[in-house]
Amino acid sequence: MFAGMLGLLLPRGCAGCDRPDETLCPACRDLFDRVIALPFPAAVTGYAYAGAVYGGNVRRAILAWKDHGDAECDREFAQCIVALARRALPIEGAVAHDGALLVVPAPSSASSLAERGRRHLMPLAKAIAAYYRSSGLDARVDPALRIAARVVDGKAVETAGADQRASRMGGRLTVRNRSLSRVAGRTVVIVDDIVTTGATMRACAAALETAGARVLAGLALAATPHYDSGPPAS
Repeated sequence: MFAGMLGLLLPRGCAGCDRPDETLCPACRDLFDRVIALPFPAAVTGYAYAGAVYGGNVRRAILAWKDHGDAECDREFAQCIVALARRALPIEGAVAHDGALLVVPAPSSASSLAERGRRHLMPLAKAIAAYYRSSGLDARVDPALRIAARVVDGKAVETAGADQRASRMGGRLTVRNRSLSRVAGRTVVIVDDIVTTGATMRACAAALETAGARVLAGLALAATPHYDSGPPAS
């Protein structure tokens, strides 16, 4: 009843196209129904996978959810990422030698986390783990990664923009001390929202491998258009 009353007072539109009374309308939801294979040599599969091309209504929807507090999209995007996992990384391909799987979300910087007030990738990571658990895997989520602040002249600073992403991540993305024992020897799937240059995925994989993990693949909601011509997922 309360939700209905709130909807009357504060009607919402689709996060992608503003269609009335929709969180993510069917047409925008269909935009996330692809499997785009992104070269990811650090992974056992050799790929990370994205479900949409980042642009237009896809971009609008992700930014509304990620940067503008539209947490109602958690459920929609959780369903999108699970559908991607089901198609690109089926159960038989995700089974580790011990039947275990660790789902690790890409980290946010301290400032981004403070602005958003939440770890926006956690609902996606939890949905993926639940999907694999439903088929008998010991699948768990661990926010194992952190970004250390870059310090210049005694002050923490951050860079921005795709052209600076690699230098921003290089050497500063590490596994949290409390997660080292949980990561070592485990098979891992990395989860992110958008793949732009691929630097974040590579940095995540490098940190996890240094800690003794085996990176199986990466999963993301969307990737920038230049990845769209990549090979199809098997």
